[in-house]
Amino acid sequence: MTRLTIREAEMLAQKFRIELGLSMFEPISTKTVLRKLGILTMYRPLSDNSFGISAKSESGKMFMLVNCNSTRGRQHFTVAHELYHLNFDESSDTRICKLDSKDEIEDKANKFASYFLMPKCALEDYYYRNGIKEWTLKDMVKCEQLFQISHKAMLTRLHEEEYLSDEKFEKLSSPSFSIRKYAANLGFDTSLYESSPESRRNYVLGNLIPLTEEVYEKEYIPKRLRDQVLLKNFRADIVYNTEEDSGFD
Repeated sequence: MTRLTIREAEMLAQKFRIELGLSMFEPISTKTVLRKLGILTMYRPLSDNSFGISAKSESGKMFMLVNCNSTRGRQHFTVAHELYHLNFDESSDTRICKLDSKDEIEDKANKFASYFLMPKCALEDYYYRNGIKEWTLKDMVKCEQLFQISHKAMLTRLHEEEYLSDEKFEKLSSPSFSIRKYAANLGFDTSLYESSPESRRNYVLGNLIPLTEEVYEKEYIPKRLRDQVLLKNFRADIVYNTEEDSGFD
């Protein structure tokens, strides 16, 4: 099995964006993409070394599980990563994606995710449009906030594109540095660097919710049964008409 080259990952991600009706320059709402593709997705706590799980049935139905203990930026990357498995991975096996996996298929999914969330032309456009001569930490935070990617994903991408030297990459990747605090000092919303809030730690996306609402509105089921289904699938926000998290997903 051969590894996906940077160019191949870029082209595959670009093609997928076009199929979804997305431009090469706009940030992606991963939840909007999941809804559009009709992928049943659950956000649940997983172990620290597991980011996500994906599976597809023989009939083509797709399922995804995302670790809500990860930061929001990492969750976005996980969704994009699992989209590769569901749409381009030749294997029909259930995929469990773990931290620092050396698996070649995981490497392909990582490359695809990086270019799907932030295409090369979008990164270059940001670089030139903002008059960047050399990437500063402030530039990086602004860019990762725009594309809603994790700081690690931003650093890795700049390093791969040779904007960052090995030395600078290692220095900025230090676990002792708090990117959350730095972003807060710049006036940014820090939710990108935080795990899901309590209200979103068990969350379901997919056709089950709109179908339940549809049959309820047509009076095929009573409100009591509709509420039971929604509550069982962790959608108390719909039952009690509480406001959803409005963050960019």
